[in-house]
Amino acid sequence: MALDTLANIKTRLGITGSADDALLSLLQASADAWIAEYCQRDFEGGTFTEYHSGASDTVQLRNFPVVAVVSLRVDPSRQFTAESEWPSERFLVHAQRGVVRSLAGPFVPAAARTVLAQDMPSWTRAAGTVRVVYTTATAAVPAGVLEAYAQLIGHWFRRVKTQAGLGHQNLTAQHFADSAVRHTSEQVAGLPLPPDVRTLLAPYRLPTL
Repeated sequence: MALDTLANIKTRLGITGSADDALLSLLQASADAWIAEYCQRDFEGGTFTEYHSGASDTVQLRNFPVVAVVSLRVDPSRQFTAESEWPSERFLVHAQRGVVRSLAGPFVPAAARTVLAQDMPSWTRAAGTVRVVYTTATAAVPAGVLEAYAQLIGHWFRRVKTQAGLGHQNLTAQHFADSAVRHTSEQVAGLPLPPDVRTLLAPYRLPTL
């Protein structure tokens, strides 16, 4: 599912008519993937299952704000049976930031990590020992992300149109009777990305703890 509708993208870019709808749809798919990779988040919302290290008392979920934590299980053996379910009073959820914090110290105590995985490097002994199932709101893509999405699609769209206008040749100038049109090599190649794209997305990138 795309971050925004084709109709909204065309309105933001001032594109009328349907001649380029197929191209714009392809660019939407590319922009969806680019933004998800750049921000390390899924803005479309839904239910997610993630596995995290239990070595600390904090887990940073990839997607937020969080509507609800459906299930939190902690299991050094990584079987995640019903007995490994944590009751809600054992942890706090910072919904806006997508942070889950244990109220009892590290999710997996150091002693358990050492005993159950002696053959593993110390930094991996608690990897994947915390499983969180949670939900985020759907149809709630932030306005800044929508604007960056449209700008990114528009940038790629103009690149395609420029290359088509140049006959897909590496031309930097065209002369028509008494006029000339000049293109920089960066413009022909579609580089760099508009700086506003990264500026708009900066507040929504997954933070590093």
